[in-house]
Amino acid sequence: METSAASHSDTLVKKADTTNVLAGLDLKRVPGVDTLYKVAKKYMGRWAHLFLAIKIEESGNSGHYSWLSVNHYNLCGMRFPKTRKTYAIGSTNTNYAIYRNWFECMLDFKIYMENHENKFKEKFKRAPKDDVEMINYMFNTFNHFAKWKKDMLILIKYVRKKYK
Repeated sequence: METSAASHSDTLVKKADTTNVLAGLDLKRVPGVDTLYKVAKKYMGRWAHLFLAIKIEESGNSGHYSWLSVNHYNLCGMRFPKTRKTYAIGSTNTNYAIYRNWFECMLDFKIYMENHENKFKEKFKRAPKDDVEMINYMFNTFNHFAKWKKDMLILIKYVRKKYK
């Protein structure tokens, strides 16, 4: 399967559907974690907490964003995909995805999670129980550093407690 870009009109349709969540937000300025969670809850569904934990791990908490996040709206440290549909519009010289805005990064992460959840189901013949099980499954594919896994297991507890 070839990589295909999601169109800008996809985002515009989503934006029209969510005026209550996205109203007043500047898609070119990464909002704080509380706002990101409100949007993620609506768009990520089951994986909203995981999105937020990965965002915090990869690009920092409110106001402390990474170079990749500030310059390319890549909140999760996503690589440019070789085969799946993506909202990324290009890649850095180190193959990190570049997005038009933070919302498209979130939508792209949703596609990534849907693919990973389907692979999990194929392998185990069931859906993942929770975020912790998905973190364990994603370890070595999303990130192979033991520190990432340790941090993620701490962050997911924090995020779930803060955003019930």
